[in-house]
Amino acid sequence: MIIVLFLLLLSMPIIEIVLFVQIAQGIGWLSVIALAFLTAIIGTAIIRVQGFRALGQFRDSMRHGDVPVEPAVDGVFLLIAAPLLMTPGFVTDGLGFALLVPPVRHMLARIALKRLKRAIDSGAIQVRRY
Repeated sequence: MIIVLFLLLLSMPIIEIVLFVQIAQGIGWLSVIALAFLTAIIGTAIIRVQGFRALGQFRDSMRHGDVPVEPAVDGVFLLIAAPLLMTPGFVTDGLGFALLVPPVRHMLARIALKRLKRAIDSGAIQVRRY
């Protein structure tokens, strides 16, 4: 897993640069730079709105005595989406915007929870019970 993450971090800038050059050849450099700024601005605005919504849902859940699982998951994914959208690049923007779609966030959370449960059941992760 560490090797995959390392390779991803190493290859991502190269992929982004290649995409920038290819797209700039098609639509021009000024358009590419404008798109990079535009996606950062739009992404920031959407994250702000959805972040305040998640915070409000978190507070409502706590006020009613419920466990705020969905707002917490939304908040975590929004924290991941923010730097992706503010990093110039089309791949990172695509990933960041995908995390802004609630059904995508919830699907990824279900997958992560299934993997975590499988790891706990197999003994790969030890859980202390108090």
